[in-house]
Amino acid sequence: MDSDSRIFHTEMGAYALALSEDELSELPEHVSSYLPNLKLIFSDDGDNTEKLDRTAQQRNVEGITLWRNQCCTVNRVNRSKVLKILNNLPPSMSVEQYFVNDQSLDIQQVEIRSVLNSLVSEIPDTVSEFKCLKVFAVEQNNLEFLNPEVCKMEGLNRLGLSGNYMTNLPREVENLTNLTQLFLDDNEFEFIPVQVFCLENLEELSMSDNKITEIQGEIAKLEKLRVLGLNNNKLTTIPEELCFLNKLEILGLEGNEISRVPEEIAELYNLTELYMGHNCISSVPEELCMCSSLQILSIGHNRMKTLPVEIANFKRLHTLVMNDNLFEELPRGIGSLHELEILHLEGNQLSSLPEELGDLIKMRHLNLRQNNFADFPLPVTHMRHLETLDIQANNLSELPASMSNLVSLVTLQLNNNQFEHFPLELCTLSNLQQVNMANNVMVDVPEDVQNLTSLTELDLSNNQFEIFPVELCSIPNLQILNFDQLHGVKVKWLPDEFDQSNISELYVQNNLLTALPSSIANMKSLVTLCAHHNEIESLPESICSMKLEVLQLHDNKLQTLPTEFDQLSSLCDLSLQNNPLTVPPMDVCVSGVLQPIGRFIRKALEREELLLLKMVDHMTGVVNKQELRQLMRKFRLPDDKMIELETKYHGKDNLKERIRQTLFAWKELWGSEATCDELVRLLHIVGMEALSDKLRAMKIYSQALKL
Repeated sequence: MDSDSRIFHTEMGAYALALSEDELSELPEHVSSYLPNLKLIFSDDGDNTEKLDRTAQQRNVEGITLWRNQCCTVNRVNRSKVLKILNNLPPSMSVEQYFVNDQSLDIQQVEIRSVLNSLVSEIPDTVSEFKCLKVFAVEQNNLEFLNPEVCKMEGLNRLGLSGNYMTNLPREVENLTNLTQLFLDDNEFEFIPVQVFCLENLEELSMSDNKITEIQGEIAKLEKLRVLGLNNNKLTTIPEELCFLNKLEILGLEGNEISRVPEEIAELYNLTELYMGHNCISSVPEELCMCSSLQILSIGHNRMKTLPVEIANFKRLHTLVMNDNLFEELPRGIGSLHELEILHLEGNQLSSLPEELGDLIKMRHLNLRQNNFADFPLPVTHMRHLETLDIQANNLSELPASMSNLVSLVTLQLNNNQFEHFPLELCTLSNLQQVNMANNVMVDVPEDVQNLTSLTELDLSNNQFEIFPVELCSIPNLQILNFDQLHGVKVKWLPDEFDQSNISELYVQNNLLTALPSSIANMKSLVTLCAHHNEIESLPESICSMKLEVLQLHDNKLQTLPTEFDQLSSLCDLSLQNNPLTVPPMDVCVSGVLQPIGRFIRKALEREELLLLKMVDHMTGVVNKQELRQLMRKFRLPDDKMIELETKYHGKDNLKERIRQTLFAWKELWGSEATCDELVRLLHIVGMEALSDKLRAMKIYSQALKL
């Protein structure tokens, strides 16, 4: 690792030093220029102990992270203010060994997150010796209770106990009067501990993913609370007292069983983020719209049909999540939310959008998936800054000409609709990068698709193409093409024009392909080829020169593999299962390892060549002149080649050599297809049954010897 890459510059102008996965005994001299500002050290190697000690002692280091470290103590690093023990405390140690009685220890932040056999189940009493501690986090462990000794660290500002098995807190917690942040997520709490309500300086309380059934009225005592997280509990109501927390900025109540929002919520006038998705809410009061500071409102996965007309008051709202409700129409007031950038409306019953929605010129991400649109909503075409549009799973069959206004569109989801033709209107969107038109009924693609110069990813799976659309090969920067036709019309061939493309990932599984084009070797960028579940009988030899990393050909009709198949040295994912392979057999191929496959192919070819030579020798003694002429025609030798053979090896004395050279010419003409089996088959066709049976017996005998 280059020593310069160990130095990281933080946002506060300080430098951090990473000591991991190296064997440095001392720091290079040129690194010393950074050291006056060195504040943080990251180490994941127990052998760095002495190096860590010297560096921390000599510099004003404020933070040390021990990641997978085997150090037994931290008493050497007496100037460090931050200690993080992350992932895998050594099995031979207890957590107590990290808390040493060294009064000079000036640590201000301790975080312990252990996994597997290192989970912490209790905190030692010596923790109270850390008088300067400001941040203490023991998260993702096995704590069932909090040691009261922790509460003697009265200077604590932040206490993190998430991801444990706690059901309550000790009475002494109320002594932590300086605490501003308390994290108790993912525990076993059934109520908010009453001690929490004594923490008058608390600004952030997070108790998501517990089993809390109600919010006590005493919550009103936390007058400084700015953030309250109670997502994924069992709450059924929002108490009026909660609405007295007028400094509250973020309120999370998602994933509960709340059915009503109180009118008093209007008192939360500083609220900027409100999360109430995944509840049982059928309506929200108009008083909610008095929370005019809201920037994020999430009310998805409820039972809502309408919104108050006063929604126009949310002048600062930039994110509105309303998915999976029962909306059939939207209030026109949404068109007044001029700061809106993200709008989720998927999973409703919308068939149109109000014209005013077109005024949302800052809109960047719009989701209209799974609604009832039969016609494309025209207000969308006025959103010139729109980058992502998801309108899949509707009933669209065409796009308006005004789609050309969406000049900033990057990602478009049109899958699961009723398009019969690839929309010509898309071909003007020069910034479009990803298009999904799977699960439509398309039959063709226009030539203008080549104008999509930014398009890198295209999904045309499960459509009705009778032949592969060659126009796709002209998309200049296409990298990922998905043409899986599991539930579509299956094509039988791929065009040679693929050699013009820059595709790196090609998915053509679940078709009726019988072969791959030899020009596929010219696809210099191709690294992933998935062609499983086809009817491919053989592979072109040229495929062996490619830099493929993934090749999936299972469930085809392959009997043999190319001679140089093991030259695909970049392969890391090879799948050949469920093919009738004989050379090599399936038990050699099943591992997907190239070396044994290559060895078997070469040995098989050697055996095949030797056997064929023996067959040729036998034929020279039994085939007459008339039978040879029959074979020449059946071998489909060119006329000039047959004339050359009969002229050069004329006469009875040269008949044996004429037979031999005829068979060699057949082998040269047909290459890998000129096999022993093919020779036996052709002899049978021309009626030379006795010779055919003899050669078949020779092959069976050679296989028996091999076994």
